Amino acid sequence: MALVGMPLMIWWLYAISAGPESYEYFLSWFNWLYLGYIVLVGMSFAFFEHMFSGLRHFVMDAGAGYELQTNKMWSIIVPLAAIVTTAAMWLFIAFKNFS
Repeated sequence: MALVGMPLMIWWLYAISAGPESYEYFLSWFNWLYLGYIVLVGMSFAFFEHMFSGLRHFVMDAGAGYELQTNKMWSIIVPLAAIVTTAAMWLFIAFKNFS
């Protein structure tokens, strides 16, 4: 997602600095078929996946979690935690903005 996120962030910053017409054009792309929300959900999932994977490796660097059963449990929990956290964040945003 970093390969998608960085050019979009640069485009967004350029659109802000170029003026209202440029920013409206940027928003028109992101309002088309909810493309902006799809990209942001994907990027937030990638962020949470990376964060939970980092926590997993932090625990493993401390010398714990090398047992096969524990390692398998972590490999299942990390993506599930990322999905739950992403869903919770976007539900919070949706209820806050659309209520």
